Amino acid sequence: MRRVNHSGAYGGAHRRERGVVAIMVALAMVLLFGFAALALDLGKLYIVRSELSNAADACALAAARDLTGAVSLETSEAAGITVGAANKMLLQSQNVSLSVNKNVTYSKTFAGQYQTKDKYTSADLPSIGYVRCTVVQSGISNWFMQVISSTLGTSAVAATAVASTTQAQTTCALPMYVCQPPAPASINIYDWLCSKSGPGSPPPCDKNTGNFGWVDLGQGGGASATANLFSGYGQCNLPTSNTLTTNPGLANNVANAYNTRFGIYSGGQYKGPADGPPDFTGYAYTSDWLAAGNTQQTSFADFLKQRLKFSAYQGDSAAGVFTQTPSPPASSIYTQGADRRLAIIPIVSNCSSVNGSSTVNVSSWACVLLLHPMTTNSNKDTIAPSPMNGWTMVQYLGQASAAGSPCATQGIPGTTSLAIGPKVPVLVQ
Repeated sequence: MRRVNHSGAYGGAHRRERGVVAIMVALAMVLLFGFAALALDLGKLYIVRSELSNAADACALAAARDLTGAVSLETSEAAGITVGAANKMLLQSQNVSLSVNKNVTYSKTFAGQYQTKDKYTSADLPSIGYVRCTVVQSGISNWFMQVISSTLGTSAVAATAVASTTQAQTTCALPMYVCQPPAPASINIYDWLCSKSGPGSPPPCDKNTGNFGWVDLGQGGGASATANLFSGYGQCNLPTSNTLTTNPGLANNVANAYNTRFGIYSGGQYKGPADGPPDFTGYAYTSDWLAAGNTQQTSFADFLKQRLKFSAYQGDSAAGVFTQTPSPPASSIYTQGADRRLAIIPIVSNCSSVNGSSTVNVSSWACVLLLHPMTTNSNKDTIAPSPMNGWTMVQYLGQASAAGSPCATQGIPGTTSLAIGPKVPVLVQ
């Protein structure tokens, strides 16, 4: 058998290789531990940053709610600190800490200088439009990085949020309009308004000529598009322009869709949610109702009273309108209804020039109550006798931007230029 002899040099080289491998493994383990430590500690800091961001957002939104120009900044700051400090951090183990005249600052412009409340006077309140909340947490212990270096033993994390207030569209709008009367006349709350007319007593209304006051809110022209808004939720994404285009004509399918809001359905049968649920009450108001001794001011209060009863539509004879579908659906449907007779519609200022498809100028957005179903045979109506056949009235319940508006039930952001709804706090940074 052949034998192989290894020299001493070969054995020394082999031992040196084993030593190098050991050193490389040790270095690799240190690097791996470092990366693991970095990942875990940075992950912890990221979580704390998210927790502080939630606190800053909550603080800014709560503080912005009181940027009314009339409420003191002390009230605003207290609201922000209280809400912000209710949040937890460090993996939800302790409360966030906020201090007076430190964490909540204010500015008149978004890019302007933010200062604590004590730097402003009461004269500054109407012009203060932005609030910033800054939340800082220092001394956060690192789990592993401190093993690598004592200087990496703790970290600090901060979060900032800026909030302001903006107008909100609180109810989706309907594609109809009423007219701003020429000066010196004005619209008063609880007035009954006729389509294409100014305020005043119930019929006869102002003798404006032309078609019914439909308007394009972005749904496009055509009766079907208009009808879909009346039977559905309305137009929830409004154009930001202060000019709109009218849609002419009073098509039967539009009237039928409008009447679903009173629980009146084509053919007298409610087929399901696709038809649009009724309002909680379909009770209608007519000139006869006013003649009975009630006033315009009490009609909204009476509407709420009838709503509590889930009062169905009284029928054409009692309501004084001809809808061709006088039989209401089962009363159980009303108990599953919705707020469908309180709506936002535009008031336009140049009705006298409207003829077919015309451009109209929106002067404001109003919260209104739909007073009665829409006629399908105006010649038989007692609510709108000749020559005002077909007028449909709504009751003005104030500007949709009013904080106490009955239309302020739920909201999506709307335009700020025309004050579609009450101001609500919004995050801007």
